[in-house]
Amino acid sequence: MSKKPTIKKCFRCGQDIYFDPAQKSAKGKFVPLDVVTNLPHDCPKSNFKPRQKTVGEEIIDLEERERERLRRVTYD
Repeated sequence: MSKKPTIKKCFRCGQDIYFDPAQKSAKGKFVPLDVVTNLPHDCPKSNFKPRQKTVGEEIIDLEERERERLRRVTYD
């Protein structure tokens, strides 16, 4: 049984966000996720703009996400 994430407010814009231990940046930091879309929070008040990934990186990310999804379905 998975634990419900704790909902927090973005300190810049005030939107609801949460952190998933499985979602970390390349440097190992937790990535804030949007509560509605479950995608990384794109704060309108942030100056940070992530670099655009190459097509190869996108494909690898999709494959890793699919493997993680299968692990969760298998072990939950």
